[in-house]
Amino acid sequence: MKVLLIEDARDVRQVLKASLSRYGYQVFDAEHGAAGLQLLQQHPDIQLVVSDVLMPVMDGHELCRVLKQKDFGRFVYLILLSSRDQEQEIIEGLELGADDFLAKQSPLAELNARMGVGRRIIELHNELNRQNEKLNLAYDQIKKDLMVAAEMHSNLLPTQKSFPGSRFAWLCNCCAFMGGDMFDYQRIDEHVVAFYLLDVSGHGIPSALLSFTLKYALSPSHKGASLLKRYTDNPPNYEILQPVEVVAKLNERFMAPGSSSQYFTMIYGLLDSRSGRVTVCQAGHPGLLHQQHHGDTIERSCNGFPVGMLPDVEYEQFEFQMTPGDRLFLFSDGVTECFNPAKEEYGTERLIKVLQQHKAMSIDQQVTEVERQLVSWNQSNQFDDDVSLLAIEWHGQ
Repeated sequence: MKVLLIEDARDVRQVLKASLSRYGYQVFDAEHGAAGLQLLQQHPDIQLVVSDVLMPVMDGHELCRVLKQKDFGRFVYLILLSSRDQEQEIIEGLELGADDFLAKQSPLAELNARMGVGRRIIELHNELNRQNEKLNLAYDQIKKDLMVAAEMHSNLLPTQKSFPGSRFAWLCNCCAFMGGDMFDYQRIDEHVVAFYLLDVSGHGIPSALLSFTLKYALSPSHKGASLLKRYTDNPPNYEILQPVEVVAKLNERFMAPGSSSQYFTMIYGLLDSRSGRVTVCQAGHPGLLHQQHHGDTIERSCNGFPVGMLPDVEYEQFEFQMTPGDRLFLFSDGVTECFNPAKEEYGTERLIKVLQQHKAMSIDQQVTEVERQLVSWNQSNQFDDDVSLLAIEWHGQ
């Protein structure tokens, strides 16, 4: 192992160098701290330094200060030597960051033993650095993978903003790389639009993976495999399943043996684009808001158990009528349970108030205003929970 010996007295330096060489060390020597620092920069594999305290140009205390403040790209272990066994000198050296302190009159065997301790500490420190480097590389790879997954999550969100008779807007802000919230809307026949918003319990990768699975389960699929339709032999060869049936099927599937222990809340609904009739099943999720074009914004709710929490749950559904210009707002609890610095919840009443104040805006502008108000309330665009909101406007025929 290489060691740097710094000592201004040439005869003492030669004796110590010869002794350390006999102990198996490759010794580099310097006559003061400044020259020692140059050797440290020239030889990046030197990590053990033995230095006198009293020296010209740069003494041991100043050397210690520089060693502990400057980044040499590696850990350097410093043993200070002094011809005077003064308590204050020892205390000052240790306070500056010296790793050990030894009187010059001590036996050389003791110096060798102290250096052995330093060598073991250096080896442990280097091994820790190697492990940290491996962890950092692994973390960087995980971070890259999560960024890709987050992009995939974003790509799963709907892009089409309108269907005949209806228009949509939404906001989605995940508290982690990937969120457990998911929403979508889709035409399942010429006149009926299915829509949902769900919130998987927890955060991060497990929640996001389940939300991916649910997105697939609630997407149009081949004949015989859809959760949204029941296929028949008679024209039009399908029957649209009611929201209560869809939610019950999801509960049955995700309570099956071997399924995840996670549960999720959701609202699933159908909008008849001809009549404006809406049918909804609510499973442990905040109620939706119905903003009447010529009236107030009211909460419509008939709550039930979250999906995947209990087997054989009986769900209910409810219906109501929209008039042209009415809007629906589905949202995750991250909206109403958003806290300000005073630990006050944003709440449903504030959300309704914002929606009413800006109902004259387009649906896109209105959703943007809700997001602006939430960021202002939170005093940050980084939320403690996933924040999602889906808005639906029915124009009528």
